Order: sequence, then C-alpha cells, then structure tokens
Amino acid sequence: MPDPSNLHTLTGGRRTAQVRRERIIAAARTLFAQHGFDGTGMAQIARESQVLVGQIYRDFAGKEDLIAAIVERDLADLLDDPQLANAMASGDADRLSQWVRGFIGNTMDEDMRKVLAHILSEGTRNPRIAVILEQANQSLRDRIASAAQIWIPDPEKGAERLALADLILTVCGALHHRRIFGLPANPHITQKMIALVEAEVERVSTPG
Repeated sequence: MPDPSNLHTLTGGRRTAQVRRERIIAAARTLFAQHGFDGTGMAQIARESQVLVGQIYRDFAGKEDLIAAIVERDLADLLDDPQLANAMASGDADRLSQWVRGFIGNTMDEDMRKVLAHILSEGTRNPRIAVILEQANQSLRDRIASAAQIWIPDPEKGAERLALADLILTVCGALHHRRIFGLPANPHITQKMIALVEAEVERVSTPG
C-alpha cells in the first residue's frame, strides 16, 4: 500500500480524489480476497469503501480496472523498494544480495495469498488481466536485470542479466505457488532456493 504521508503533496480536490481511490482499492482488495473476483459486486465494494457506486464507476470503469490498480500498486511497491533503489544507486553488491534474499523469502499474508490466487486464476481466462500480469512481470524482470549490472557489469552480457532475473522470478514464483495452494512456508526449501540463486550469481559474476 502507498505511504499515506505522500498524500500531503496533493491539494484540495486532488487529495480528496486520491484518498477516495485508495479506499476503493483497499475495499476491492479485501473483498476479492474474501469472495473472489466473480463473487464481488460493485455494490459490495461501495458498502465496504463507503463510496457511492456511481462515484466508483467514475474512478474505475469496472472490476478489471480495480484489478489493474491492485497489480499496479503492488508492482510499484516492489519497483520502488528503498533497499533495491539504494543498492542500485550505490552499486553495492551485498545490498543487492540482501534485497534478493528478502524478495525470495518474503511470505505472503493470508489476504495477499487469496488475492493473488484469484488474480492469477482470472488471468487464465480474461485476456486483459493476462496482459496486465504479463506487463507487471516484464517490468519487474527489467528492473531486476538492470540491478544485476552490479553483478554483471559487462555491457555485452545483457542476456545473462535477463536470464538471472528470470531465475530469481521463477524461484520466487515457485515459492509463492506453494503458498497459493495452501502449503505452509518451509524455511528449509526457501533457503535451498536462495542458495540456488546465490550460486548462479557467483557463477555469472566470476570473470573468465
């Protein structure tokens, strides 16, 4: 979720509109977790957010737009993570490794698990949601590949950086799928996955 302190930079109607949108998105997230995408109606979102249905439709054309907003918000939280930004700004390989360990080892809360499960399921039958998810994955892949220049600075090795980003996302996705299917977090498996990524980082960053 966005930092509420950022809202002080907006004024008057813009701040009111932003606060309203945040209430709508938060309500949609809660209800999607509880009832799924198809099981949630705009009237329910209106009650939960205390925003009139007509106003919701002025901010969002429909539930697909709300899913897009949820994905966009979660993606922004990842892309703008201060630890990742600091590692990239300083070129600090240890900081980047710490971020990767945290990214892979991050455990979802129950609401996030349910929301992600519903959104991924919707993406298998709704072309627009599938595109939104693909774009989000591409943005995160590009960000990680860009950060990987710290480990692989050779400008001719862009393919290796993208492959490393794919590995990190694949490992993270596998662990998230365990949680989506209701399996408990397993620290031993998580550490094995982190070790796999760290071994690959060591391999590709070693000259020669």
